[in-house]
Amino acid sequence: MEEKVIYDFEQTISRAGTFAEKYDARERIFGKGDVEPFWVADMDLPTPAFLIDAMRQRLEHPMFGYTEQYDAVFDSITWWMQDQHAASIERDWVSLSPSVVTTISNAIQVYTEPGDSVALLSPVYGPFFTYVNVNERTVADYPLLVIDGKFEIDYPRLESILAQPEVKLFLLCNPQNPGGRVWREDELQKLVDLCSAHDVIIFSDEIHCDVVYPPHRHTTLLNISGAQKIGVVAHSIGKTFNTSGLQASFVIIPDSKLRSRFRSGAERIHAADINLLGKVAMAHALSPQGAEYKRQLVDYLQENTLLVAEKLKTLDMDVMVPEATFLVWSDFRKFGPSKTVFDKLINNANIALSGGAFFGPAGEGWFRINCAHPRSKLLPAVDRIIDAFSS
Repeated sequence: MEEKVIYDFEQTISRAGTFAEKYDARERIFGKGDVEPFWVADMDLPTPAFLIDAMRQRLEHPMFGYTEQYDAVFDSITWWMQDQHAASIERDWVSLSPSVVTTISNAIQVYTEPGDSVALLSPVYGPFFTYVNVNERTVADYPLLVIDGKFEIDYPRLESILAQPEVKLFLLCNPQNPGGRVWREDELQKLVDLCSAHDVIIFSDEIHCDVVYPPHRHTTLLNISGAQKIGVVAHSIGKTFNTSGLQASFVIIPDSKLRSRFRSGAERIHAADINLLGKVAMAHALSPQGAEYKRQLVDYLQENTLLVAEKLKTLDMDVMVPEATFLVWSDFRKFGPSKTVFDKLINNANIALSGGAFFGPAGEGWFRINCAHPRSKLLPAVDRIIDAFSS
């Protein structure tokens, strides 16, 4: 019987010399090279050893030329989606992509035309706005409601946006970043029904779907009635296994016409494949070993996010306790303008957080803290935030 691996998430590992964006961009973005970074949404927790061993074994072969998209990669994806998300998919539905952001940009290009509008729910991951704009489309922004400490959707108001003839595509973050909201099955069904009624394609970014905290469960768009005709689902091993630098993601499109349009666009921009080590990592990460690692990781991250949320609530401000993701979204508006808060975080607490404006106008005054750090580093940092804003 194989011995069960117990993962130690309390290891403190220096990222110096690795050109990690979270660390190396501090001076440029925050004006202070030694500020503790809790902003970029990657983990300061090590990728599991079994995954590193698989890549190391491949590196023992001295040639790294062009590589086929081989069966094990697609077998791992279909197994993972069935085992972890109860989604039965066909191999032909799956395409590889360098990143979810690449997938978003390609989807905007192939499913809309310049001048069309793309709907989204904000605050939301910043590139949703960025890649609508750089592709010369218009953002149709619907700000989410905040009710009882979590995001909610006003469906009649959203329908008024989706009903506009220029809206051709709806970008959904599922689970939601930055608020950590897990969209329920009935909520997703309403969204699919509205998009179907108004001939709008729905794109579901599910990159955070493996980090969901009990008793909540992720519902993939693939399992919603009617979504297979209008739905595009993007996922990646980046968040779950801290491998974003490998640029290994995939997209699942059940409808053959939508799939053909997507693949044609990816071929035009030479973005229909991923790198050699990305394939190796994906084939091994999405596995029973990966599922056990994920289970232990989620337990650790849930405790982290709960502890951070409890501490921040002592400042008597709104804090969203995440149902998913390793991110905590907090309302600092009572402490003054965003620039004032930003300066105090940097200079008094020595903490770098993601400012809410990155997530759209609805995020102004809020800040996001990345809790995927060893507790021994994370909790003292949060204590410094409390000290800085308690005075």
